[in-house]
Amino acid sequence: METHLRIDLLTGEAALAFLPNLIPLAVAIFDDDDDFMTLPADAAEKPGLMLLTAWIGTDLRGFKMGYRRSEKHFYSWLGGVLPEARGHGIARRLMDAQHAWATEQGYTTVSTETFNRYRPMLLLNIQSGFDVVGTLTTLGGEAKIVLRKVLGSSGA
Repeated sequence: METHLRIDLLTGEAALAFLPNLIPLAVAIFDDDDDFMTLPADAAEKPGLMLLTAWIGTDLRGFKMGYRRSEKHFYSWLGGVLPEARGHGIARRLMDAQHAWATEQGYTTVSTETFNRYRPMLLLNIQSGFDVVGTLTTLGGEAKIVLRKVLGSSGA
């Protein structure tokens, strides 16, 4: 795999305009068509939307996006890396870039939610300084893990 990784930042209207291009990537990452067909409409309702895309050459390999929950709190909403591109630090670089951007924007905390089945992301969050602060139960009965991090703390 070519190792030069480029991360692009899109916010607001530019992020919304790119989202139709992101659907095939999200489907490939999560292996679920149904959840992503409404992504552009869902994202249009999110204040302060930001999107990071990870490229190796001209190939889109991963993404991370989030939005403002309050003046000082950022929510890391959705992201992932293609299965064949995992294990090369792309998710960590996306997370680091997102947290650096959020800090520059004046946010002091970031939160995210994940499922136990996404263990690599759960572990990356914990290794990156997130604390488990609670759980939610989906309508389907699956536990969702709620994590929060004070920006400026890096973890172990």
